[in-house]
Amino acid sequence: MAYVRTMTFVVPPERTKELQPGHNLFMAAVSGTQIVAQNTPGFHRGGVWMQNLPQGSIKVVTVTQWYGLSDIDAYASTPMIRDFESDVARYHSTPVIEVYEVLS
Repeated sequence: MAYVRTMTFVVPPERTKELQPGHNLFMAAVSGTQIVAQNTPGFHRGGVWMQNLPQGSIKVVTVTQWYGLSDIDAYASTPMIRDFESDVARYHSTPVIEVYEVLS
């Protein structure tokens, strides 16, 4: 079985410029999380989606797919991922982390 881990958070309107290429939030969300995943055993694939919300906020969803739950644990306990999630909670919104089993 494969498993998917998602992390969803909302960037408020006054901070959405931080999601432009070259800014730290953009680089951490789009590149950093995926680089860490690619260097963690058990990674299958991943991506990042951003959705403009009506009030000017942006919803960000990072998705990684894994071969096992222990692989997700290894990824989630990586210092860069823990720091990223902590910073998101401090400066943007509380991240919602969910794990799903992929049925085939």
